[in-house]
Amino acid sequence: MVLDNPLRRHTITVIDRVLAGEDDRGHDVYEDVEREVPDCNMQPVSSTEQNDGRTQVVTRWRLAGPPGMGLTPTSRVKFRGVLYEVDGEAGEHESYAGLLDHTEVFLKAVSG
Repeated sequence: MVLDNPLRRHTITVIDRVLAGEDDRGHDVYEDVEREVPDCNMQPVSSTEQNDGRTQVVTRWRLAGPPGMGLTPTSRVKFRGVLYEVDGEAGEHESYAGLLDHTEVFLKAVSG
């Protein structure tokens, strides 16, 4: 059960990498499958910049969404035109009576 929560007002796009078959040499072939997930909350966490001959910026966000989102470490998330990688394993949080059950994961985007 998902509560009608004004903090969960974002819709994100989850991009899953799924096995689509094999090529003519027997190697696995994968494809990206997109799905929209409403009732999410995206919050910025941190941003770091490294300058050692080139500039690299790593930006991290926290995603809280409905329970059972099915996120894996190879999933990616698109939000407001930016593509983020899932950073680690997603957590499935349970609450008393299930009212606040949710999925939580950190995301990162690296540029430069």
